[in-house]
Amino acid sequence: MINKINQYFFSFNELNFDEEKLIRAFKDFSTQNVPLLKNTWNQLYSFIQQNCKAVAGYRYFESDSISYQNNILIIDDTQFNLSPIIYRDLKDATDIILFVCTIGNKLEEKVQELVSSGDTISAFILDRIASELVELTADLLENKIQSELTSVGYNLTNRYSPGYCGWSVSDQKKFFSLLPENFCGVRLTESSLMLPIKSVSGIYGTAHNLIRKDYHCEICDDEFCYRRKTDKGIII
Repeated sequence: MINKINQYFFSFNELNFDEEKLIRAFKDFSTQNVPLLKNTWNQLYSFIQQNCKAVAGYRYFESDSISYQNNILIIDDTQFNLSPIIYRDLKDATDIILFVCTIGNKLEEKVQELVSSGDTISAFILDRIASELVELTADLLENKIQSELTSVGYNLTNRYSPGYCGWSVSDQKKFFSLLPENFCGVRLTESSLMLPIKSVSGIYGTAHNLIRKDYHCEICDDEFCYRRKTDKGIII
């Protein structure tokens, strides 16, 4: 089985964020604003490349640490109150993986600097790019984990994060209590906000020959979920 605790450092190039992904991330922009978007990207590219510090890690819990009951997941005596959407996906998993990833704080500091200087458009663009980069970091971590699991015939469920799909963000404190302190350089505030801000935490289930289900976006009403990107009202 894979390591119980593991951590990875990814280069900016490994995230593979290019102009095509840039345009896709801003598909809500009108076409007349695309030149502005590309120009801002070109101006910020060197800074982003040098200051995007992608780090990701996980902790693996085997079946003897896990139990389920009525939308509740218990890991090492720590109880998580999941929504029916998440519980339905995880309940067939024998093992659980908790993960954290971040791109560090340099890009968010630059966003604040741009806001302070009055360049709110560049700040907005950089902030969204940073959000895309941390999701790409999570994608890379998922690929790493799945490649390690494939050798033993295990598959991952979808990933879910506190604060989404009906899972209360207040569970972040319990979530982080099961990880090494300051894991991947990420910590929580009293209000359960992750620092650096451009960070993602979440959970996977895994089991032998598990069949991965689709996300249930059609029954979810969270308009801010990164999975519910819309184009003319259509979930993609």
